[in-house]
Amino acid sequence: MLIVLAVFAASLSIGAIGLKYSDQYSFGPGFVPLNVGLLLLLCCAIQIVRAWKRKSDIKVKDHEEKPDFRGLLVTIAIIAAGISAMAMGSVLIPLLAIVFLISRLVSGHTLAMSTIVSIATTVIIYVVFSIWLGLPVH
Repeated sequence: MLIVLAVFAASLSIGAIGLKYSDQYSFGPGFVPLNVGLLLLLCCAIQIVRAWKRKSDIKVKDHEEKPDFRGLLVTIAIIAAGISAMAMGSVLIPLLAIVFLISRLVSGHTLAMSTIVSIATTVIIYVVFSIWLGLPVH
């Protein structure tokens, strides 16, 4: 999952390099994707190092554990949400679903907390991108 997010962040950052970062009055269309991509790439690198350290600290256990497929399921959900966003022309509905899945399956929040987190995140993104920046998100 971290590698998929890191690849996404790298492609987002590379794609944003060709966009105008800012002008003398405000930031341009490349400001948000470049900063988000770089910060996401940094967070992924930190998490990979932490996971690598944790794995080296764990001693070999006598019994074999079952694999955890939550990361794979979230990745498939993200890809499906992206495809549905292209088909529906809106990024808010798949974004709501993605944030809910990540909150519920990866972070382990309760159903109520995952719902609150996903709704609050989607509303904040709508306010920033649609109302403040005037970008179409639907």
